[in-house]
Amino acid sequence: MQVSIFEMVLRVLAAAVCGAVIGFEREMKRKPAGFLTFTLVCVGSCLIALLQVNLVNEAVKLAHDNPDIGHVIRTDMGRIIAQVVSGIGFLGAGTIIHNRGGVTGITTAALLWLVSALGLIIGIGGTANYVIAAVTVVLVLPLSYFSRKLGEKISQKRIVHRIRIVFDENFEKIIFDNLARQGIIVRKTYLINKIKKDNINLKESIIYFTLPKTRSFSEVMHQISMLDAVHEIEEA
Repeated sequence: MQVSIFEMVLRVLAAAVCGAVIGFEREMKRKPAGFLTFTLVCVGSCLIALLQVNLVNEAVKLAHDNPDIGHVIRTDMGRIIAQVVSGIGFLGAGTIIHNRGGVTGITTAALLWLVSALGLIIGIGGTANYVIAAVTVVLVLPLSYFSRKLGEKISQKRIVHRIRIVFDENFEKIIFDNLARQGIIVRKTYLINKIKKDNINLKESIIYFTLPKTRSFSEVMHQISMLDAVHEIEEA
């Protein structure tokens, strides 16, 4: 079925809107891929889907004149969209960051893959596909937000944080008393080194701890860094 230029433009615009909406949510969270990346992925996928639709239409025309050629073209065309689904994995892999044994960016990579699918389904066209795309966007955004909040709430007590701290060993008790007052549970400590600097005996240690519901990691780091006995502190 022939698709008018006007409808093609509408499909591209719809893809841009869907990609931009999801990308805006990632942009606000300062994720590796944001507003522009998601918009481009969704629009690009839509254009590839439109390309396939147009090629299929051309194949249908050729089939009238030469059935053998038309059959071959229609068969090859099914591979175009399949390559988008696999190819988007390379872009998604670029958003995944490995840092000190931790992995971040997986959700962003998954959303990029989802956005490419949205672009394809909009590009192919059809009322049912438009509805599916709209419903997907409406469901994904709140699901992404609330799942993150729920995950943080459930795992708050279970996550063991780790910091490297250099402090005056004469004030070690004061530091751990400060942690206790904040409701922090110290799981274990690991002594890395002892240093003498400006006639001060310093300890370099790794501290493993869990947080209470009422405290965030950044707040704890700020409170500890304000102590005069602390010379260095960082997430380990």
